[in-house]
Amino acid sequence: MRFLTADQIFDGKQFLSNDSVLVLDEKNYLKEITTNNKIPEGKLEHLKGIITPGFINAHCHLELSHLYKHISEKTGFTGFAIELMAKRFSFSQETIQEAMWIAEEQMWENGIVAVGDISNSADSFEIKAKSNLFFHTFIELIALNPALADKVMASGTETKKKIKRDTATLSPHAPYSVSFELMQAISGACTENLPLTIHNQESAAENEFFDSGTGRVLDLYKHLNIDISYYKPHRKTSLQAYLTNLPADKNLILVHNTFTSNDDVMFAEKYSKNLYWCLCPNANLYIENALPEIENLTKNNSKIVIGTDSLASNHHLSVISEMNTILSSFPAITPQDCLQWVTYNGACALNISNRLGSLLIGENPGLNLISLENNQFSFLKKLA
Repeated sequence: MRFLTADQIFDGKQFLSNDSVLVLDEKNYLKEITTNNKIPEGKLEHLKGIITPGFINAHCHLELSHLYKHISEKTGFTGFAIELMAKRFSFSQETIQEAMWIAEEQMWENGIVAVGDISNSADSFEIKAKSNLFFHTFIELIALNPALADKVMASGTETKKKIKRDTATLSPHAPYSVSFELMQAISGACTENLPLTIHNQESAAENEFFDSGTGRVLDLYKHLNIDISYYKPHRKTSLQAYLTNLPADKNLILVHNTFTSNDDVMFAEKYSKNLYWCLCPNANLYIENALPEIENLTKNNSKIVIGTDSLASNHHLSVISEMNTILSSFPAITPQDCLQWVTYNGACALNISNRLGSLLIGENPGLNLISLENNQFSFLKKLA
C-alpha cells in the first residue's frame, strides 16, 4: 500500500481538505481517501505540489504528428489547410508511424491518460491498440456535396471496423466541409451512447461562408478544384445553421470555437444540454493568431474541455501548456477551472467518467504531480 498526500489534492472537481490522503494498492488502484491521522507512522508520503487525476486531451490528430514544424504559423485557416494538404502525404509510412509513436509517448509523459482523437484513415490504429492511453477515435467524414453522403458514410463505416481497441464514432469534420445530409446520416448512425465531435467556427471565414457564401472558404475549394456552385448561403452563423442537424441527446464536442459569439452559445445551449466546448488555444494562436472569447462560455455555464489539436498546429501535446495559455490570457479563469476542464469534464465528454477524470474509489485514474507558481502550472511527474 502507498499513502500519498501533497500540498493540495484535486479530485477532478475541487481541492480536498489539507489532511486528505490517497491510499493506493500495489497496482495503483485507489482504495480509499482518508485523513493523515489514520495513517501508520512512517508510512505517509508527503509530496510538494498538487496531486491530480490523469489528464484528458479532448481533441488531437495523432495521425498528423509527422507534420511537426512543417506547417507555417499564423497564415489563417485557409492557408493552413492548403499547406497541410500539400504536405501531408509527402512522407513515408515509416516516418508517419515513427512520429505518431513519439507523439503518443509525449502525451503519456505529460500526464495524459485519455485522448479524443481524429482519424481520417486507419494509420494510427495499430499504435492505439498498443498504447497505455485510452483513445476514443472520431472517424472524420468530409463531403459538402449532398450526393456523396451515402458513399462517404460507407467508407467511414469500413474504416471504423478496423479499430482494434477502445471506442469509435463517425463524426463530421467541419460545417463548411460536410453537407447537412451527411450530418443527418451520421446522426442516424449514432445508435450507441458515444460522443461525436465537429470543428466549430475555427475561422471568421466559416461564419462568412454560411452567412453570405463569400470569403476565404471559397479560396479553399477553388484551390482543390471542387465545384460548389450548388451551395446556397444560410444567412446565419455557421453554428446556428448546422447544429440542429446533429443529435441533441448525444455528447457533442465542439472544437476551437474561436469565432463563436455569445448569441451562438445561447442558441447552442438551448438546443442541447450535452455540449462540450473544447478549447485548443495554442493551435488557435498558431493558425489564426486569435483566441476564443471564453467568457461567452463561462457566463452561460457551458461545459468546457481542453485539447491540444495536432503537432501540425502546435509545438507540444501538453494540456499543461494549454492551461497556461488560458490562465495568462483570461484573468477571470481560475486554476481550479482549468483543472476540472482537463480532468472530470474531459472524461464526461468522452463518456469515460466511470473510471477516469476523478478520484474514484476502486479505479486507477492515473495520478499526476504538478505545481502552480505565478498562476502558471508546471508538470512535475506521473505518480501512477
